[in-house]
Amino acid sequence: MTNPETTALPKLTPYTGSFADNVLRIALDIGEGLLKNGADVHRVEVAIEKVCRTYGAAHIDVFTIHSLILVAIYMPDGTHSTQSRRIFDIANHLTRLELYNALSRRICEEKPSIDEVDEQIRRIKHERVYPFYLILLGYILAAGSFAVFFGGTLRDGISAALIAIVMYLFDEVKIDYFNKMAKTTLVSFVSGILACLCVRIGLGENLDMIIIGTIMILIPGLSLGNAMRDLLGGDTLAGTLKIVQAVIIAVMIAIGYALAILLLGGVAG
Repeated sequence: MTNPETTALPKLTPYTGSFADNVLRIALDIGEGLLKNGADVHRVEVAIEKVCRTYGAAHIDVFTIHSLILVAIYMPDGTHSTQSRRIFDIANHLTRLELYNALSRRICEEKPSIDEVDEQIRRIKHERVYPFYLILLGYILAAGSFAVFFGGTLRDGISAALIAIVMYLFDEVKIDYFNKMAKTTLVSFVSGILACLCVRIGLGENLDMIIIGTIMILIPGLSLGNAMRDLLGGDTLAGTLKIVQAVIIAVMIAIGYALAILLLGGVAG
């Protein structure tokens, strides 16, 4: 596995624009990184505001939901800048989230140059925090353990673990602008088909336990927790949208597994 620190990074493109434009750009880069990797809306807004104030912004307006960040800043000399970022995909990468948090704290403490911050952001974006085999092991252990924990046999756990490998492969396939709901339904459907097949060929014993083990990988639990935190923190719009998204994802998961069971007729025959 290539060491992320020695991986060749793409050449940094020279940026133009006013100082206000560049300050807001790096603040949005950090805010986007936080939001994409699982931060709640309030944390994103606070980080953007603190970075902008560190570089001298006199007034900052920030509006964030889980698919959009919109920021306007005004500098003491009268210059101003307004920029936005559209967010298409959100995941839960807590280690990368901590790297962005650490960078924002460093900016507030040391006020490094814009070029230096650009370089750090670029490294974080292109750094693979965990090698693929550790992520795959996490999928296997999670699915297998949950299947056994909820009452399944060892064979059910093994079946769920094998299906988790396929789910990981689906997760590694990155298709630009591929509908997240459709992908969730597809993964659920394939997982349901494989669970039924495992029981039919005798590898697994309890279909429901195998499905429970694999479904726990797909459930948007952390997203729902962040949504409740947004609501309790006063970000009503962002929290409501996130809850609606989590509910829709749960419905898509249910539809995928239900279609698979209906297609194969459960484990009958």
